[in-house]
Amino acid sequence: MKLFLAVCLFLLLIAMPHSGFSQKEVEISGVKYILHTVKKSETVFSLCQKYKVTQKEILQANQGLAAVLQTGSTIRIPVKKVEAEAPAKVEIAKPAQVDTELYYHKVTRKQTIFSIAKQYGITANDLIRFNPELSNGLMVGQVLKIPVKTVSQLTEPISVQQSATKYKVEKGETLFSLAARFGVEVSELKKANPSLFSRSLEAGETILIPAHSELNSKVSTDENPISLKAEEIYISGNCSPISGKNNQKYKAGLLLPFYLPGNDQINLTGIDKTSIIGKISLNKQVILAAGDTATIINGTNIDPKIEGFLEFYEGVLLAVDSLQNKGMNIELFVFDASNQQMINALLQLDEFRDLNLIIGPVYPELQETVASFAAKNRIPMISPLSPTGNFEQNNSWYFKVNPTKEFQIEQTATYIGSEFLGKNFILLQLSGNSTSTEAKLAQMSIEKLAEQSGKNMFHEYNFQKQGVNSIKPILSETGENIFFIPTDNEAQVSVAVTNLNALAENYNIVLMGTPTLTKLKSIQTENFHRVRLRYLSHYFIDYNKPLVRRFVSQYREIFSAEPTQFSHQGFDVAYYFLSALYRYGKDFRNCLPDYPMELTQMFFDFRKVTPMGGYMNTGLFVTAYERNFDILNYGSIGGK
Repeated sequence: MKLFLAVCLFLLLIAMPHSGFSQKEVEISGVKYILHTVKKSETVFSLCQKYKVTQKEILQANQGLAAVLQTGSTIRIPVKKVEAEAPAKVEIAKPAQVDTELYYHKVTRKQTIFSIAKQYGITANDLIRFNPELSNGLMVGQVLKIPVKTVSQLTEPISVQQSATKYKVEKGETLFSLAARFGVEVSELKKANPSLFSRSLEAGETILIPAHSELNSKVSTDENPISLKAEEIYISGNCSPISGKNNQKYKAGLLLPFYLPGNDQINLTGIDKTSIIGKISLNKQVILAAGDTATIINGTNIDPKIEGFLEFYEGVLLAVDSLQNKGMNIELFVFDASNQQMINALLQLDEFRDLNLIIGPVYPELQETVASFAAKNRIPMISPLSPTGNFEQNNSWYFKVNPTKEFQIEQTATYIGSEFLGKNFILLQLSGNSTSTEAKLAQMSIEKLAEQSGKNMFHEYNFQKQGVNSIKPILSETGENIFFIPTDNEAQVSVAVTNLNALAENYNIVLMGTPTLTKLKSIQTENFHRVRLRYLSHYFIDYNKPLVRRFVSQYREIFSAEPTQFSHQGFDVAYYFLSALYRYGKDFRNCLPDYPMELTQMFFDFRKVTPMGGYMNTGLFVTAYERNFDILNYGSIGGK
């Protein structure tokens, strides 16, 4: 009877509305949490602002939390512990004491691990931890152990203390980049520095950083030609570096559309130091000189449509070479994966079943059977280039490198709402394309600005109807004027950018957009510099970084060509995942959120998209075009 009442009490607490949880706390395994029921439209970011915690803290407290929160679900919000030099006491009810008891549940038809976990207000990971046999699947009639917490509320007050640390602002830093770097929110920085509500940061000034922040230390590199070093982080669970790894051979498969005759396979057990390409086994054995890979294979001119994939392949080769120099024993299999018939044949090969890592295929329409094979055989599969396809939704062995367009829209809107709070925001009204990516982003940005503050200066203006001179009364003469163009129509964007260039002679103009704008051929790059274009992207190459300079130098030496974006991405993807395989072993999935690494063009921050699904990279850069014609990285955005 006591156990039944405890279960009822716990389920009752979960079913209570949010207002109750805002005043109640629990203690689980010695850690204090607030239980929050997710409301419609709430996001991790909005909860961070509401409870004054970072995204990383929420994600760590809720293992397997989906990127998009489910309305009605219950999540844990960690209670902050802040120490101060000059204490400002706040009375808060002491958290509840929690005891864990077990309830036994008999599985019925149509139930899943996720539905059972949700029913009892626990995570899928908790359910699996108490029932290891679930790794073999869920069966009707099976009896499961359910961890249930009984809660008793205490009212004795405790005190919380607050303090801050001084920090000198460097050139190019923004409130958003500093918030991401120190693990705080923009609103917290502004509260600690009230003058920032009405002005921008200035290089050289000293500001206060709230005490609960933590600096994300920069990752160092060693002296090898292209050698990356991850931070020595030892994570709880199965994420400690494995021992004896130098004695093991790791087999990796690379699936790219080379459109070669038959189902050809390139075997690279070891890479020849004099010719990094080495010997390639096609229909007949040939040897490719390093500089020939983009022009001739087997005496045939290369189709231009596969040049990018060859460049990606060359980047992979440099990553393999670098890791072999560090002692990793790699056997690389390269397969032509141009169509479904080839894919089906590959899945029958003994070599394919023995792989420890699969990179590719490139196209989502060819990934389904490989993704299913990878999940069945528990092999990590990497989608290296495409942001489309939804296999990460229900495949826990699937990794998407390029984030979806929808995710980038949401993050850009969040950035606008935080970075341009209190600024003069102007939405240019244009005809057509109301359902475009840019139009969706404009609407979300307005909503984010409204969430942050009701004091934002917000205007809508139509250049086509009102002309350029009539806009001057709504422009700020002393502060920044943030423009957004809600269309990807090249003709309309071109006219708008031309008008903004004229205004930029006398006003402080910033054009917020998407990477799509830079691909419009009719607009000269210098025009984007004059209006200080800014956008979020999943890649940024800083040619001043020592790592990038070494990569470019070695690529030129070996391949007699300039590396492209594909070359950099091939290196980054292969180096990162092979390093994770080398460090943690085959099942490194839960280790990646705490596996930071400096790469040549990408910032990887992999997060689960659903409790039972796979992972998507959520790392983005803020790219800024400056009037002096520099293109700068204003900071990275991710969960770390």
